[in-house]
Amino acid sequence: MPKIVDHDQRRRELAQAAWNVIADSGIDGATTREIAREAGFSTGVLAHYFERKDDILLEALHMSHATIKRRMSDLLEPKEGLAALRAFCLDTVPLGRQQVRETILEMSFWSRALVNDELRQVQRREAAHWQRMLIALIVSAQERGELAPGDPEVIADLLGGLIDGLSVHALLYPDRFDEERLTRLIDAQLALWQPAARKNGAARPG
Repeated sequence: MPKIVDHDQRRRELAQAAWNVIADSGIDGATTREIAREAGFSTGVLAHYFERKDDILLEALHMSHATIKRRMSDLLEPKEGLAALRAFCLDTVPLGRQQVRETILEMSFWSRALVNDELRQVQRREAAHWQRMLIALIVSAQERGELAPGDPEVIADLLGGLIDGLSVHALLYPDRFDEERLTRLIDAQLALWQPAARKNGAARPG
């Protein structure tokens, strides 16, 4: 009797293997041979489920984003206002091992997205999702009086730039930008936008 294969599960296993290889070796090291080896299957099985290498790389990226969204939803659910905004910022910089690997995968796609329209569209769509979430968190903190008035989009752009910059530095200079320093820098920036900072002469964002 032929073995019944769960094709959706097989695709997830292959995508997870691609995720692992990219996180360990970068996108250049994610050859079809290495992905198949990591998954424990032949390259023929990989070709059966994914026509092109970019197809499985894109599947790995989608899977990573879905994982992050689920974790972020669980993380933010019990929090409100500034506490939720801070939690968002801290989870999007590479503090823990999982976030480090997610950041490596995400940044590995940046250069490829510059020359691949499909990947570029995915990156832009995902960035827009996180931007909307960040703006909503900023507005919530402002409405609670925990963040000074100002243009939420400007604050979101500044925080997004800070998060991306710190993430790059944390991967390149982990000895300097360890968990304690990343947390301190995020908290220092958020403190500048709190009402008490305004009373002490800090400029209003936007």
